Amino acid sequence: MNKLERFIYNRFRENASLKIKVRNIYQGVFDLLPNPKIKSAYPIIERKGFFYGFHDHTPFSADDSMLLANHASFDLRMPKKNEILEVGFFNGEGHKNFNCIAETRAWNWHMGSKLQWCGNGNKVIFNDHIDGMNVARVIDINNSKETVLSDSIASVSPDGKWAVGYSFARVEKLMPGYGYTYTVQESDLDVDIPETSGIYRIDINSGDKKELISINDLASIDPLPSMKGTKHFLTHTVISPDSSSFIFLHRWVNPEKDISKRFSRLIVCDIDGNILDIFKTDGMVSHIGWQDSEHVLAYCRDPIFDDKYVLFKIGNPEESLIIGKSTLTSDGHPSYDNSGRWIVTDTYQDRRRVQNLVLHDTKTDTRYDIAKIPGSKEFQSPSPYQHWACDLHPRWSRNANLLCFDAIFQGERSLCTLNLENDLLEENLKYIERRDE
Repeated sequence: MNKLERFIYNRFRENASLKIKVRNIYQGVFDLLPNPKIKSAYPIIERKGFFYGFHDHTPFSADDSMLLANHASFDLRMPKKNEILEVGFFNGEGHKNFNCIAETRAWNWHMGSKLQWCGNGNKVIFNDHIDGMNVARVIDINNSKETVLSDSIASVSPDGKWAVGYSFARVEKLMPGYGYTYTVQESDLDVDIPETSGIYRIDINSGDKKELISINDLASIDPLPSMKGTKHFLTHTVISPDSSSFIFLHRWVNPEKDISKRFSRLIVCDIDGNILDIFKTDGMVSHIGWQDSEHVLAYCRDPIFDDKYVLFKIGNPEESLIIGKSTLTSDGHPSYDNSGRWIVTDTYQDRRRVQNLVLHDTKTDTRYDIAKIPGSKEFQSPSPYQHWACDLHPRWSRNANLLCFDAIFQGERSLCTLNLENDLLEENLKYIERRDE
């Protein structure tokens, strides 16, 4: 953001609906100018009609030979009941050969069907809707053997042994576009702070389920004034690299006033649901990820420095560190590479509807914009209930040589990859724009 845009953002950020209207008008003025062209420091491979979803899981297999993907037969509208999504993977040179392994009816544009690898093997897991229930399916791509778990999942542990989940029906009710378009038999969907809905753990091999912590339990811990008269839900779980703990967002909203105005806090629990930390984020957290099993990165509201990327140390809040204090000045979807040095993130569409693909070197505090990718007005979500926008959501390959992201090329949603080769290791990164601290 430039200084004017930051001023406007700060002026309207407490009124989410009005902020969105002002943004749309602002971008609409610049739509009168010729469309900008894509700029990239590296060649981009497009897979039109495909996408992956969120940034917090890698779609690459353990050896990087396969790339998970979703394919829908339509775009520019919300999924309807029983509309299918193909799930599968790309392989071959350049990951150009698509192999469909299944179809699902539980999906959305932002997170897909939560398609993920189960550990380092060839099993994949994703959500589906069967007989009135949101469930998870596990398929071995070597022999097509399948098992069905009794509940949907959100995140799989890196060791592939367990997963955590929450109510996607509740998420869809309170954060439309991030759940599934089905009415399921959950008795507490209309309860503001339910005792029977929360986060659960599922053993992927046995299917055994354990309730870990309820929304009611969470809301009773250090309650905030903004919680009064609101409905609570949980989302955005990510399991630590050593599979011992997980982070998630505890959120609350008053849908009768403004469903776009959400309050959030970032919480970390161990494998049994014991709370290890509730980080100080002043009611605003958007996107999160792990650096290692002791450090968590979040774009959030720091009490002193306002909205920033903050690196937290579990159990030691005084050790929090601002990342990219003067260069990472807007929200994005961050994740660390396997060395813990480099962050990949993105930006939302600017006034020209351009999204930046960003690498940040935490060793030198330097930001590199390696691609500038234009979007289109057609992908601007008309309302909080019609949310089909396409964010880049960048993700690392296992060896950190490849980046995968979703983008809009020629008006069509595409799954893209960009090959950095060994430029990170050799400290010879190409870029479109560089900004130092």
